[in-house]
Amino acid sequence: MAEPDKINPLLIITWVIVVMFCLLLLTVTNQFTRDRIADNKQQATRKILQQIIPGQYNNDILKDTIEITEPGFLGTDRPVTVYRSRNGETPLGVVLYPVITEGYKGPIELGIGISRDGNVSGVRVLREDETEGLGAQVHQNKSDWILSFSGLSYNAVPREQWDVSSENGYFDQISGATITSRSVINAVRNTLDYHDLAGENLYK
Repeated sequence: MAEPDKINPLLIITWVIVVMFCLLLLTVTNQFTRDRIADNKQQATRKILQQIIPGQYNNDILKDTIEITEPGFLGTDRPVTVYRSRNGETPLGVVLYPVITEGYKGPIELGIGISRDGNVSGVRVLREDETEGLGAQVHQNKSDWILSFSGLSYNAVPREQWDVSSENGYFDQISGATITSRSVINAVRNTLDYHDLAGENLYK
């Protein structure tokens, strides 16, 4: 009876080393990719925040945060991050990110900044899937419409006038995109309502 071939121990060791090296390389690559994605996301968030964060802050806004869940005001059951701006110990304002509203074709995600005294410091679109040439004009890269909220408050525009001009409201609507326009206006108004309701709790 023929003797079975013997397995070369050196070959086994070589294969084990190769497999372990591949696993290590995969782990390192995955970690690097995750870190790179996380860093890119953080930088994108910082860029948006710097456009709409209230006041001349000197705190680390990416770390000075709380999370809230207020679907009735902010349009989502998911936690919304509140970034707080401060100068020393003095609160300056907040950015709520993301506030969700329903556009004509789907959800629109917004970053909304409000100063401590209740003025809108800025609004930016984070994501939208609206019709190109119509509702998509809500995005700041495609028109200046979203910038019209900056500096407004209920003192400047009474709450009952936060609607499109075709409904006797204060705001011009995007041409051919009344639903999208009204949706964003409502989202900003609801966020102002929440800021007024929450008050100092947002800054603790």
